[in-house]
Amino acid sequence: MGFNDFQINPQLAADSHELFDWQHCHLRLHNNASLPWLIIIPYTHVVEFHDLPAELQLEISHISQIVSNYFKAEFGAKKINFAAIGNVVQQLHIHVVGRNPQDPLWPAVVWGNPLPDKSYETHQLKAISKNLIQQLRKRP
Repeated sequence: MGFNDFQINPQLAADSHELFDWQHCHLRLHNNASLPWLIIIPYTHVVEFHDLPAELQLEISHISQIVSNYFKAEFGAKKINFAAIGNVVQQLHIHVVGRNPQDPLWPAVVWGNPLPDKSYETHQLKAISKNLIQQLRKRP
């Protein structure tokens, strides 16, 4: 499947900012800036992570490792939540969420709990995107 015939679920698009495509995945940042929260959407119609080809699972793991290290270094995350739940949005997407004891929901889960209203500025989105691309390019 090519990138041209792939559609991002409207709910995912509404809840997040488009960052960039990396290899076989699309990366988005959750709209709410209260927590560093990235969404990885692989270019596939497969619904379950365990049904993906091993190469794509490894690619997603690689991306999540880079994102996790970035969240720890830049946002002070102490814990990384990694999940592919998909109960509401069936399109396969993986959440990488940076958590720490100072975040507004700690230690509760982020799903289903309201976050304070905090938005990203355009320059922040550009900086995050640029920094993540640089980190991904460093890794073989």
